[in-house]
Amino acid sequence: MNTIDLDNNYCLEIINGDSDIGLAIDISNIKFKKINKKRVFVLKIDFNTFEKTNYKRILQNLLSIKSKISIDRIGILKDSKRIVGYLLNYNRNDNEQNEFISAIHAIFCINRYNRYNYIYDVVCDYLDSFFYGKNLCDFKDNKCGEKRNTAITIGCCRHFKIKLLGPLTRLIPCEYLKEDHTCDAKCISCKLFTCDYLRKKGVIFKIKDILLLDVFFNPVQKYFIKYMVFTPKEKILKKLMLF
Repeated sequence: MNTIDLDNNYCLEIINGDSDIGLAIDISNIKFKKINKKRVFVLKIDFNTFEKTNYKRILQNLLSIKSKISIDRIGILKDSKRIVGYLLNYNRNDNEQNEFISAIHAIFCINRYNRYNYIYDVVCDYLDSFFYGKNLCDFKDNKCGEKRNTAITIGCCRHFKIKLLGPLTRLIPCEYLKEDHTCDAKCISCKLFTCDYLRKKGVIFKIKDILLLDVFFNPVQKYFIKYMVFTPKEKILKKLMLF
């Protein structure tokens, strides 16, 4: 079976246009009143029927509806997995479609903590693919492009010793930076940050442009995601759970 695994033994099945998908509900136009009359909740996700501009609206609507449906009504059991949706006209190489599927995965996570944890890891991996995979910071001999003509070999991984005093106190290396210049904090705020050097190159990451962050978090949570720099993952997740 050609499937994409989700959380909690759920999955999406990739099918062709001629396959019989029974009474699957079109994800682009679902309403709770209609769904509530059906015995089983399973989705039809046809990428030819809606545009990327509608992704956020569709996902937020699905998140709201899914929270109102009892677990025993979700999906169809097949080969020990529970199918919650059928994918039509899906292109594995389409990044925007894969973003949408990642959001579907988040919606079907077993609880809110798992959802946030999943989103956090997916977005961090996405950002790492730019900074490490493409060397956006132009590191050479341990010096980034911004600090090329200085003695600094740790890029922007520095903060004021007493953070509340800002520039009134000296800069020190981030306490989570290791000797090999890797970091074990997995701070999403640091990964979203781009310095003036990168901004001049046109590199900037906005929360509103990252579907998983834009759909699932409210303005207060987005504030923490953006500004909790030099903070480990678990502390950021705790803040997100509080709000």
